[in-house]
Amino acid sequence: MLKHYLIVALRNLIKYKTQTIISIIGLAVGFVSFALSGMWLHYEQTYDTFHEGADRVYVAGTTSDLENSGYSSITSPMLAQHLMNTFPEIESATYGNRIVTIENTNNGQTNSWKKMEIDSTFTSVLPLVLLEGSYQFLYNPDEIAITRRTARQIFGDESPIGKPGLTLSTTITAVVEDWKHSNYSFDLIGKRIPDENKLWHFAAGQTLLRVIPGTDMKALKKKLMDMEVIDNEGKKIKYPVIITPLTEEHYTHPSTSAFIHIEHIRLFCIISLLIVLSALANYLIMYLIRIRMRQREWALRKVNGASNTGLLLLLISELLILFLLAFLIGLFLMEISLPAFKLLSGINENSLFFYREAAIYMSVVICLALFFAWSTLFFQSYFTLQSAISSSPAKHFSNIFRRIGLWFQLAISISFIFCTIVMMQQLHHLRTSSDMGIAHPNVEFVYYLSGIPSDDAENWVRIMQEIPGIEFHRIADVPLPIGGKSGFYIDEWDNKQEAETEFMVNDFQISQEAFDLLGMQLIQGTFPKDSRGKPAKVLVNEAFVKKTGWKDPIGKQFSNYYSVCGVIKDIQLSPTIPASPSVFTVNLLPSKDKNAFTYHGNYEDAKRTIETYVQKTYPNFKIWTQSVAKMIEDLLASERALMKLLSVASAVCIIIAIFGIFSLVSLSCEQRRKEIAIRKVNGATIKDIILIFLKEYMGLLALAAIVAFPTGYIIMKRWLETYVIQTPISWWSYVAILIVIIIIIFSCIGWRIWQAARRNPAEEIKTE
Repeated sequence: MLKHYLIVALRNLIKYKTQTIISIIGLAVGFVSFALSGMWLHYEQTYDTFHEGADRVYVAGTTSDLENSGYSSITSPMLAQHLMNTFPEIESATYGNRIVTIENTNNGQTNSWKKMEIDSTFTSVLPLVLLEGSYQFLYNPDEIAITRRTARQIFGDESPIGKPGLTLSTTITAVVEDWKHSNYSFDLIGKRIPDENKLWHFAAGQTLLRVIPGTDMKALKKKLMDMEVIDNEGKKIKYPVIITPLTEEHYTHPSTSAFIHIEHIRLFCIISLLIVLSALANYLIMYLIRIRMRQREWALRKVNGASNTGLLLLLISELLILFLLAFLIGLFLMEISLPAFKLLSGINENSLFFYREAAIYMSVVICLALFFAWSTLFFQSYFTLQSAISSSPAKHFSNIFRRIGLWFQLAISISFIFCTIVMMQQLHHLRTSSDMGIAHPNVEFVYYLSGIPSDDAENWVRIMQEIPGIEFHRIADVPLPIGGKSGFYIDEWDNKQEAETEFMVNDFQISQEAFDLLGMQLIQGTFPKDSRGKPAKVLVNEAFVKKTGWKDPIGKQFSNYYSVCGVIKDIQLSPTIPASPSVFTVNLLPSKDKNAFTYHGNYEDAKRTIETYVQKTYPNFKIWTQSVAKMIEDLLASERALMKLLSVASAVCIIIAIFGIFSLVSLSCEQRRKEIAIRKVNGATIKDIILIFLKEYMGLLALAAIVAFPTGYIIMKRWLETYVIQTPISWWSYVAILIVIIIIIFSCIGWRIWQAARRNPAEEIKTE
């Protein structure tokens, strides 16, 4: 019997081969999208979960006015011991876990390795799995441990114990297990050299802590936020500590190098779910129409002894075959898209990992789809011969389901297109807007040179000035947070209110050359000639003025030493976090270590040109730079990734909707061929028949637009509110989308109905 069901099911799928192919491809794309997005979200939320007792480990951070996010994971070296001495809820604490990159040259090949520098207390918080050797490296700075993967990579099957380390004057004394899925993944690990600065305001590493089981975390967090310490001058100062679960740090406080923010990944999951639902709706609509067309077949089967269960099994057999084919094609599509997905997500795992995870997600979706389909089809299986002939309830049900499904697809497609256009506008606006405070971001700051003798610095400058296509500049300093930040507290300023407290400001040095080079904007006052004298004349940014509450900042004084000479427009490098208060002192003396240049065309080409030109005089010359434009692009990486995802999703949804409309029109024409023939006999033209069908689909399009546009607007408005600089939502977006969708629907419907209307009506009526 099962063999019979499978054969019949396969024949029916072949009979409607166009609709079957469209359904399989749509479902396959939906399965892959949902599987990859679900796997990505799960991967991002499971960092460091493999550690023993990871749920009791926390990362300690502090509030920081120097960081735009208001948070810093870099803490004082005194914090760990203070926490152990002060809070009985804390079982252990350690300071260090600082990751440094080292280079090792062997046989002319240079490799980079990540070394983690730790305290001897590190393993009490995060245990290390020792595979070979001893834990002596925790106590001796001359000894290091390496991971199993690194040991195999360097030494093969040979034991590395006792071998010279990859750093100077170190010996390998242990092999430990790799941390693959961790924020703190490393190749080498060794003892940290203790910091000489025992100051609460000095920070160079991270503090991790482990709490005792059953700790009231809400109460502990409150006590840590209210924590006070005694500074080196004997004063009691506030030192609020923010603790974040180790397993949540990756997405709660992502680094600036994060590929894409967790909120955008969650949005990608929702998008993928909508794609799956759209593909399922597309298929089920067509399937129900085909069932309606086969109602006489069901009635005859029941007359000949078929049970309702048997009919359901026949229908389910078709679904199983189709879902199995969609599953296999989905795996093929995943193989094609895997390189691009790895690049986008930054997930560096082998292919087996992806296929295993994807198979789980796709199987879950298929099971849910089968259940939904079974529930939908259950109603259809209970028709007698008489109801199958009349079939008015079934027709009514099918028509409603068909309209709802098509409306759902159109609404999703319109929403996706609208959101994609707005995101493209926002990304373009962020890249080009004058609100960033920098008019010329295409500037490279030179931060390191090699191969130039110290006494030949002036000759190197002369050579750089001669290179064609390169505009070289000597500057006093870089007025941007490149290479770290420094700052100081301000506790006194003109017109200070009693309720106002001290705050920290970024401390930058600036010159007229750097100001002009970057195209910074002076919105009030004048550029001071220098900052010598008392009070020192300085520049401040808009955020500083807002913090002090000054309405007329020119001439105002603060810290009993500085006087405001001018106000600079905020340099808005981060798209989502407002600029921090900053003070700019004028430096008139160009430094041989502070240089910059602009170029035309590609940076890599410009770099090769510079190195080739200079190497004629200095053969070992190398240059390293930091780009303002790249800094901005890195901060927009998540937005670019989201836009790519949404663009692909929009294209997929449009294609699924087009396929769905085409298939529905085809089935509808097949189902209504007698109606079309009778209309033609009664004088209806092809144009009249096309208009009849168009009215129905245009009505659904109008209803979809009524829902999609307000929904898309609300979503995008809330999304834009997370940005400091926002693009306006243009009215032409609505018009353009509607025109495109109408053209697509008209083309799809018109061509198919034109084919159906050209048939001989006499033949159609006769065959009926």
